[in-house]
Amino acid sequence: MRIKIRLDTMSEVNSFVADMTKSGANVFLTDRDRNYIVSAKSMLGAVYSMEWDEIWCESDDNIYHLVSKYAADE
Repeated sequence: MRIKIRLDTMSEVNSFVADMTKSGANVFLTDRDRNYIVSAKSMLGAVYSMEWDEIWCESDDNIYHLVSKYAADE
């Protein structure tokens, strides 16, 4: 699963990391071209991703129910 998300505020980052921590799946944040990859369960990684032009959430498992509220409008 790969979905484009938005994390604009520290409150959203805190909420996102808390939601991803609930998942037993491996979840990662990447930029559009996958040049950067960080753990979505890492506060530091999520804060770092706020500097990217686009943030994509990736997981081998279907975690759409956790990620959908952060989905970016296309």
